[in-house]
Amino acid sequence: MTAAGPTPKRSNDSLKRARLRTARLSAFALLAGAGALYTTARYFQPGHPWLGFVAAFSGAAMIGALADWFAVVALFRHPFGLPLPHTAIIAANKERIADSLGEFIQSRFLSTDKILEGIHTFGPGRRIAKWCLREENIERIQIYLGRIARRLLTTIDPRQARAFLADALASSFATLDTGALAGRILDTLAEDRRHQWLLDEALTQLYQFLQHDDVRQELVHAIARQMDFVPSALNLDERVGRAILQRLYDALQTVLQAVREDHDHVLRRRFDEAVTDISNKLKNDAPFRARIQTMQTELVHNPEMEIAFAALWDGLQGWLLGQLEERPGQAGTTRTLAVVIRELVASFADRPPLHAWIETQIASYAPPLIERYRRTLGLFIAAQVKAWDDTFLIDQIELNIGRDLQFIRINGTLVGGIVGLILYTVTRLVR
Repeated sequence: MTAAGPTPKRSNDSLKRARLRTARLSAFALLAGAGALYTTARYFQPGHPWLGFVAAFSGAAMIGALADWFAVVALFRHPFGLPLPHTAIIAANKERIADSLGEFIQSRFLSTDKILEGIHTFGPGRRIAKWCLREENIERIQIYLGRIARRLLTTIDPRQARAFLADALASSFATLDTGALAGRILDTLAEDRRHQWLLDEALTQLYQFLQHDDVRQELVHAIARQMDFVPSALNLDERVGRAILQRLYDALQTVLQAVREDHDHVLRRRFDEAVTDISNKLKNDAPFRARIQTMQTELVHNPEMEIAFAALWDGLQGWLLGQLEERPGQAGTTRTLAVVIRELVASFADRPPLHAWIETQIASYAPPLIERYRRTLGLFIAAQVKAWDDTFLIDQIELNIGRDLQFIRINGTLVGGIVGLILYTVTRLVR
């Protein structure tokens, strides 16, 4: 007997034991009935010859019942405690049974085809979507993801995070073809002359800038300083400067109005030509593109950029922690995370193609994992069975299949009796 190992949890043992007990009593009652019938038939047979048929039936029934009783008992233990050969079969062959069970499960239940068929029948994509639609599950996801995100953000080394962010952004920016990208952006803006909006906006901002009093005053002084030929007495230089500036404003306003009303204005055509020229240089002018690349490299290695990247991480971390902050009265939930999760769940639940994609991905990744761990699982099952105590193993097997074995005893009793009756009848006819 081996040392006791881990004992699996028993379920419904009391009900199974009651059914097993009832089946045993039924088989024993049938055996006892056959014995009583045989004794009675033999006792009255001299006066009633026909009772020989009854005695033949009941005698053969007892033999069949005893033979099947011995066979059933021999599976689990030694009959009458006698160590007869080929008895207590399960205990004597537990190692081989465990290996066979592990091999059977490995080759039959854990085969790649069977598992893939089970995955398809189970429909993990549909079940995940259905699970995610429950309100309590959404709350649970929010809590877990919020905790994980907060833990990561608060435990990560700030220096490493800043260095990683700086390296990633610098590497991406250094290899980015900003010239071609800017050229494509200009081409996109130039479609349907949408870039003209930039010209309108620039002229409008310029006009509004010139309307500020401090700007006007500064321009007046600048013009006055350039007018040395005008006497400064009586502030003539300032008056002349203000007059000139007013004329400039009037001329600018006239130009702005003309440009706004005339979509084919010469200034607009010049702007079109300038945009086209800049776009061509950004995309095709090698020296111009080389200068842009040089400026990118110098910018990436500028010490000020490292400070900017560090500030970027600090700001990003603070913003994320703020978004993950728990709301008062609703512990475990977060503001932004809750909205994002709900939107993702709603989007996922309404997309059957996404469900199918998940199942396809699982089916594609499952075969190598199955082949890798199938034998390990089979060996694990065999090891667990071997570790069980002999008494416990026998008790569990008998508890689960013993009731069916008692019906074998019952059938053996009836079949044995019928065979005995047939043989007795044939013998009488031959005589």
